[in-house]
Amino acid sequence: MDFRGYQGLTVWNRAVDVVELTYRLTDTLRSEAAPEILADMRRAALALPSHLAAGYQTRSSLNYLRHVHAAQLSLGRLETRATILEQLEWAEEQDVGELQSLLSHVAQLLGCLERYLTGQREYIEAEEE
Repeated sequence: MDFRGYQGLTVWNRAVDVVELTYRLTDTLRSEAAPEILADMRRAALALPSHLAAGYQTRSSLNYLRHVHAAQLSLGRLETRATILEQLEWAEEQDVGELQSLLSHVAQLLGCLERYLTGQREYIEAEEE
């Protein structure tokens, strides 16, 4: 049994890496970048590990799954804003590529967690019948 809680989850740790990388990227952006896009990127990045931690704390597969879905939505928002920065040439392609690569990895991990929690939920519902 893992007693580290959500901090022991690979997906949570990679989501924290997303926060760090997002903050480093947005700190170095050119001055013409729209401040609302940068602020939204930071909010979306912060939401990733926050939703995972909150979901873990609920101790309910269904509620945890809802938080995983919220994290997936935040990931989509962040991916979209990163793409916009790159297309408007407000950020270096290499920097955005690094973030997008990490986001792709986190998306895969979230998908694995979603499948696991869905299986747990189906198992519990079958036991109740």
